Amino acid sequence: MAQYQEELDNLVPFEIGLQAGETMIMWALGMVFWLLSFVFMGFAVGWDFGGSFGPIMYVVGGIFLLSSQFVTRWNPLKTSGMPYTGVALWLLVVVFAAPILWKGWQVYSDSSMLVFMISYTVLAILITGGLLVSNFLTSLKILDWMSQDMATTLYAAGIISTLIGVTMVGFNNRALLSIDELTLGDWEIMYVFAMSYLFMMELHNGAHRFNDIIKYAKERATGEFSLTPVINNYYIMGFILMVIIGFGVQLVLVINFFIRWISPFISEQMANSVMMNSVYSVVYTIAMIFIPLWIVLIIWMEYRNRKEAKEEEEMRRKVERETRPGIY
Repeated sequence: MAQYQEELDNLVPFEIGLQAGETMIMWALGMVFWLLSFVFMGFAVGWDFGGSFGPIMYVVGGIFLLSSQFVTRWNPLKTSGMPYTGVALWLLVVVFAAPILWKGWQVYSDSSMLVFMISYTVLAILITGGLLVSNFLTSLKILDWMSQDMATTLYAAGIISTLIGVTMVGFNNRALLSIDELTLGDWEIMYVFAMSYLFMMELHNGAHRFNDIIKYAKERATGEFSLTPVINNYYIMGFILMVIIGFGVQLVLVINFFIRWISPFISEQMANSVMMNSVYSVVYTIAMIFIPLWIVLIIWMEYRNRKEAKEEEEMRRKVERETRPGIY
């Protein structure tokens, strides 16, 4: 009875309002990077989106992401007994992913739309059944995976919508499908888009996680509480991590483009090889970057281990000398 009363006390009604002032910068930066990613996606395809569905889904995704920061963590399953948010998210994935799969079906299959709809319906049923069975077998609570609060549901819907939009734009732009014809400048534009999109996802996700911490701390803490130092450290370390990721991706792009450029001088057959352009160039690029890095890390780790072992041995001898009984 006490546990049930505690759950009732923790129920949050649906309200619109800022969740926490400490995460305001994250929300604002997240939307700035959403705008940048949309702009550079336009540059990547020459603003030829191939229809309105892709950009509309991307804009809708941005609206979802922004809305997720302005609603309280209301869970309709606990207040109404019906997982409205889970059903809505499931419908978003099943319904709005259909045009993307249909586009790919048109390119790679000669079958009719009726065959596609039958196959797609069967696939949706199998995936849904798999989710229900796997959740039932692991937690014995079938609706747990659909029982999410409003803020988390809107965040997930925003990420899914933007991914659907990007994929649809890519399917409708045949220039992007011809990898061999893309210049280094085209790759750089898509690189900036990808990094902007990654920043957007990370900042919005960070805002959600810190909102959870702030909400819990304000409910449980007895004294003054401030998460500002932790958030500032998150900005610094997150930026450093993104710089490392960006530098690694940039290095992969440059080396991969160099391999493609030099291949015709080695062999025309190699330059026109499908395997070379789709598989081996990527493998060679990864090998040229990560094998030297792997060797450096091994040498550094071995040096550090030997140094620590030497320091431990010196410390042990020092302790033995200090604890050795004196001779009178």
